Amino acid sequence: MDTIQGKIKNYVFRNDENGYSVARVITDDETLITIVGYLPKISEDVIYQFSGEWVHHQTYGEQLKIATFKKAEAQSLSGLISYLSSSFFTGVGPKTAEKIVTELGESAIEQIIKDPTVLSKVGLSPVRSKKLHNQIIENQAHEHILVTLYGYNISGKIAMKLIDRYDLKTLEMIEENPYRLIDEIEGIGFLKADEIAHKLGIKEDDMRRIKAAILYTFDHVAYANGDLYLEKDELYRYTTQTLNLAVDIQLGIDALQEEKKLIIEDDHYYLAASYHTEKVLARKIIDIHDTPLDDADIDYIDTLIDAVELQKNMVYTSVQKDAIRQALTHKITVITGGPGTGKTTIIDGLIEVYRLYHHLQDKGPLLYQKVALLAPTGRAAKRIKEILGLQASTIHRHLGYGYDGLFAYDESHPLPQELIVIDEASMIDLYLAHQLFQAILPQAQVVIVGDVDQLPSVGPGQILYDIISSERITVVRLNQIHRQAKNSEIVNLARKVNDQNLEMADLKSMNDVYLYRANNNQIHQIIIKQIQGALDQGYSMIDDLQVLAPMYRGELGIDRLNQVLQQAFNPNSNEQITYGDKIYAKGDKVIQLVNDPERAIMNGDIGLVTKVGSNVDHKQFLVVRFDDNEVMYLKEDLDELNLAYAISIHKAQGSEYKIVIMPIVKPYMHMLKKELIYTAITRAKQYLIVLGDMPLLVYAANHLQSKRKTTLALRLNDYNQNNEVEDDLKELSPYDFM
Repeated sequence: MDTIQGKIKNYVFRNDENGYSVARVITDDETLITIVGYLPKISEDVIYQFSGEWVHHQTYGEQLKIATFKKAEAQSLSGLISYLSSSFFTGVGPKTAEKIVTELGESAIEQIIKDPTVLSKVGLSPVRSKKLHNQIIENQAHEHILVTLYGYNISGKIAMKLIDRYDLKTLEMIEENPYRLIDEIEGIGFLKADEIAHKLGIKEDDMRRIKAAILYTFDHVAYANGDLYLEKDELYRYTTQTLNLAVDIQLGIDALQEEKKLIIEDDHYYLAASYHTEKVLARKIIDIHDTPLDDADIDYIDTLIDAVELQKNMVYTSVQKDAIRQALTHKITVITGGPGTGKTTIIDGLIEVYRLYHHLQDKGPLLYQKVALLAPTGRAAKRIKEILGLQASTIHRHLGYGYDGLFAYDESHPLPQELIVIDEASMIDLYLAHQLFQAILPQAQVVIVGDVDQLPSVGPGQILYDIISSERITVVRLNQIHRQAKNSEIVNLARKVNDQNLEMADLKSMNDVYLYRANNNQIHQIIIKQIQGALDQGYSMIDDLQVLAPMYRGELGIDRLNQVLQQAFNPNSNEQITYGDKIYAKGDKVIQLVNDPERAIMNGDIGLVTKVGSNVDHKQFLVVRFDDNEVMYLKEDLDELNLAYAISIHKAQGSEYKIVIMPIVKPYMHMLKKELIYTAITRAKQYLIVLGDMPLLVYAANHLQSKRKTTLALRLNDYNQNNEVEDDLKELSPYDFM
C-alpha cells in the first residue's frame, strides 16, 4: 500500500449520497495526484496522508484508490488556522484561530488535546478552553470512525446515521454485533451487515449470523410475499440459502424462541411481533363485535332509507338497502363488491341515514364527532371527498400519526367517533389494522368497505379476505352492477377477468376500452401518442392520466417508462437535479414513496415539481406541490420520491384515473395474475387503453395469486373470551442479541 501526503486542491467529482469522490491532491513537492474513493467532505486547508493502491483510469490516468486516510501530524500554519476556524468548532473565528496558531505553532492540536489550559495564553476562558478541547477530541474521534466505516464500504450517508445514533461508541457497537444494524439503522440490510461481519472476522457459522439470517428470511421471503408465518421446511431452505452454508439452524431457532423473538404454533413459525399483533387484532375485532348494541328501530331505519332515496333522487337496489340496514344494526359489517356495484353510493346513503337517525346536523361538526370516514391512502380519501362532499381522512392522519412514528390514538386514548367507515379495506395490512382497531371504542360500530378480489395489501396479511373468510362477521356481497355502470366495457372486462371467463373473442375494443396489439419495441411510441392525444383534448397529466405497469426493471418496466415519458413530455426544463440514475426537473410528475406526517404527505401521494434551486448553503433542493401542500426536498431526501408518469399497480390502489394506459407484455408474465390485472383495470374511470400482447390478458385471468399464509380467519372463528392473548407488543429489536 502506497501513501501520499498533501491537501485537497479540488473535487473533480463527488457523490453526496455515498461519499464517492474523485479529487486532486497537491503534495508537499507541488505534484498533482488524482485520488478516488469514499471520503467525507474534508477541509481543503488541512494536510492529510492518503494510503491506497495505484490504478489506471482511461480518462484520468494514474489514480490512488484510497483505502484509508488520516490527518498528517505536521500541518501548515494556514491550514491549522482554517481548520480551527471551520464549522467543526463553534465559537472560534479566524482571529482567535490565528492567535492560537501563532502562540502554539504547528503542534497546536496536540498541545490542546494534552492540556486545554494552554489556551489561557491566548485569552480563552477555562470554559471556552474545555469546550474547544472536547470538540477537537470528538472531531478527531469522528474522523477516525468515518475512516473505519469507509473501510467497511459503508456509504457516507449511512456512516453519518451510525454516528448520529451511536456517537463515539459507533465502532464498539458495530464490532460487538454488526447484525444489530439491520434493525437499528435504515438502509442496512442483512447483506451489508454480513459484509461488515466478514471484515470483522466473524465466522460463517457464528450464532449471531445464523439468527440474523433467520430473521432476514422472514423479512425478505415471508413479509415480501405478505405471509405472517413460514413452515419449517421453508424456513430451513431459505435461511440456508441466505447463509450460503450447509448448517443446522435449529440452535438459532431455539435461541430466538428463548429470547421470545420467534414463536412456533401448530408447526407455523412466526416472528413474535406479527404473531402477537394478529392475536391482539383478532381479540379486538371480536370484542367490538360482541359488545352489545342498543336495539335499533329497524322500521324507522327502513323509513329513513326510503326518505334518503327521495332526497338524493335515486333508487337503491334491494342489496344496497340491505347493506345500509345491516351496517346500522350490527357492530361490525363488511360490504364488498366490484366496480359498478355501488359501494360509494352505499357509504353516502349509510352516513345520511345515520345522521338522520341520530338527529345530527348536515355535515356539521357534531356529525364528524360521531362519524369517521377513513381510507388507507391520501388519494382514496381525496376521491371520497370529491364524490360525496364528506370529510374523509387517511387512517394514519386520523390516528394522529406523528413524525416520530407514534400514533396519538390507541387503546389508552381511543377515537371519539361511534361510527367508523373504512373504505378500500383490501389495502390495509396487519399492522395498520391492529393500530386502527386498538383505537376504536368497544361500543362503536365499524363498517368495512372494499373489493376483496383486488390485490391484497403491500404489507403482510390479507385483512379483508380473512375477516370475510372467518364467517364471524356480517358480510354483504354486492354482485349486481349498478345501472349507471352497465354500459361500461371497463366494468364488463373487469368482471370477466375476475370471474375467470375471459376468452379470446372478448379481446376487442368497445366504447371505453381500447386494445392495441403491438410489438414490445412499438409500445413506448404508442403510449406517447396516446398521452399526447389526451393532453390535446384537455386532460391533465397530473390528475387524469396514469400509466400502470407491474414491475420496475426492464425496457418496459416502470423506471424506463418514466425516463421515456419524461423525455417526451418534459424535455427542456433548465431547472433539474440529478439523484443517482434519475433526473428530476421542474414540471415533472412525481410520487411520494414513504409516509411523512411531519410534512403532511403520505406514501402514494402524487405531485408536481414546481421549483428546483439551491439554498444559501449551496445545497440543491426541489419543491413539489401535492394538491394545496408545497413540500421542499433537499437532494439527500430524494430517495423518498420517484417519477410518476408510470407507477406500479400496487401504488395505484385506492385511486381512480380518467384514463389508464396499461402495457401487457411477455416480460411481465411471472407477475401476471388475475388479482393484479383486475386491480389495474378497475383503476380506469372513463377510458382503459391496453397495449401489447393481448392473449396475455386471458393468461392472467386464469392464473390466481397464491393465498397468503395468515391465521387471522382461524383466530376470529375460534376466539372465545377465555383465550389468553399476550399484550406484549412493545417495540421489539429482533437484531439486538446482546
